[in-house]
Amino acid sequence: MILTIWVELRNLSLFSAKECGLESRLDMSLVNDLQEVGRVIDSLEEFGVRNGIPQQQVLRFAVALDELITNIISHGFSGSSGGNIRLIVEQRDGVLSAELVDDGPPFDPFAAEVEAPTGDIEHRRIGGLGIALVRNAMDHIGYKRDGGFNFVNLEMKLKTA
Repeated sequence: MILTIWVELRNLSLFSAKECGLESRLDMSLVNDLQEVGRVIDSLEEFGVRNGIPQQQVLRFAVALDELITNIISHGFSGSSGGNIRLIVEQRDGVLSAELVDDGPPFDPFAAEVEAPTGDIEHRRIGGLGIALVRNAMDHIGYKRDGGFNFVNLEMKLKTA
């Protein structure tokens, strides 16, 4: 009887964790170091496996986060040893979403017009291609500045197999 109750409670707690969405959320604090991008990618891959997200969609989302986090660290925190980033990734109702919050100077990565690349690669203007990639990979992008923080939001609809 005790074993049966324990098994039922164990199954109930696993069910409750999943029902509460605890498995469908990733929350990370990052420091001003480009090596953090690798940690984010590894964590996102694990998150995708745990939540049954196809690897190709996780990779597409990871490329967008890689670009944005690299820009925050390389440009927003340039020349500074400080700087903090918080990343929250959630899967809900068939949508994978992320919120990046940083305490760098105000910068809306989506405000600039990005032109399609023309000409050969040796003569192209540097910059802007990564943000164009993020725009094309996501179904929704957003930015706001609030209380001294930049908030970047991404959403990608998950495709069922």
